[in-house]
Amino acid sequence: MGYPNNTCMYITIFVHHMQIDEMFDFLNDRIDTPPPYWYHSEDAPYSISGGYAAINVDYHNYKKIRTERSWDNPLNV
Repeated sequence: MGYPNNTCMYITIFVHHMQIDEMFDFLNDRIDTPPPYWYHSEDAPYSISGGYAAINVDYHNYKKIRTERSWDNPLNV
């Protein structure tokens, strides 16, 4: 491993299972807004249509997600 910096980190975020494709589309510049995400599955709101999936993203992609939507207000309410 080279010099340690933020680019060697991976961050786990939780996305609703029906919005995984939406997150993939955002990371590949197909859409402009990422879906809501959470750092822990217990922080995510209850869902009657299923659960949340853990997604590991590298720091570069996480920085891109974070610039569009803040983790402390993922619904932008």
